[in-house]
Amino acid sequence: MTRWLVGAVVCSLGLSLTALGQTIDVVDDAKLPRFEVASIRPGDPHATGARVGFPPGRFVQENMNLISAFFMAFGVRPYQLGTLPDLMQRERFTINAKMPEGAPPQDRMLMLRALFVDRFKLRYHVERKDEDAFVLVLARRDGRFGPQLRASVVDCPARLAAQRQKQDVPPLPPGAAECGVRNGPGVINFGGMPMSALVQMLSNQTSRQVVDRTGITGMVDVELHWALQSTSAPRSSPDVALPPPPDDAPSIFSAVQEQLGLKFDNGKAPVDHLVIDHIERPDFD
Repeated sequence: MTRWLVGAVVCSLGLSLTALGQTIDVVDDAKLPRFEVASIRPGDPHATGARVGFPPGRFVQENMNLISAFFMAFGVRPYQLGTLPDLMQRERFTINAKMPEGAPPQDRMLMLRALFVDRFKLRYHVERKDEDAFVLVLARRDGRFGPQLRASVVDCPARLAAQRQKQDVPPLPPGAAECGVRNGPGVINFGGMPMSALVQMLSNQTSRQVVDRTGITGMVDVELHWALQSTSAPRSSPDVALPPPPDDAPSIFSAVQEQLGLKFDNGKAPVDHLVIDHIERPDFD
């Protein structure tokens, strides 16, 4: 099954990474930006291929349930949702939506939220709870990083912006990591991203909020490998096929300490939970 996943959205650096955190921004439905046009049709229940994502200027999903699109629309993780309605889990939909010309990329997730509100009659509310969390801190008293965490020497936001404008960019300095996300099963691999990106990815893997208390600022390069059985499967970047970690790979908790020079402490943090009050089958085009 081929998919474009949320990792591809993060990779673009066009979205605020706070949109993928534990706080759910509630926007007045009337003030949400909206797609210029959107088509919704039933998906093929017998299809063997599916995809979902944001190609330039559009949102597209084919033959998939609504769960991935819903995560994108609200920037939530599975543990921030309760039991989902059957409509979202069991039925497949094909959606093709076009953004208005010149709409900023950061509006696309809110446009997808508006699509749920307008076409699926979504109604919801947010409940905040204090829950167990992991606090990410430096593991070494001297503050040194582990061998697979380093400060980035590349201005990745500027480089990626130039690439989107089809401008020439200079070669990467020797040893510098390529900008963006290249994740795979049991692997977090990215270049030129803020610590907030690592925190969000670790939250995805541990199914618990991770709070950054490392004091690390600026952009970093990270390559982390761990045993798959120590966590749930990660969200992979669709464009890069990385080999799985070896059978003797450490747990994600040991890997973070050994490879990055960081560690998890136990703590508490407020977590927003999204409660679906109503959703219904849309009128099909």
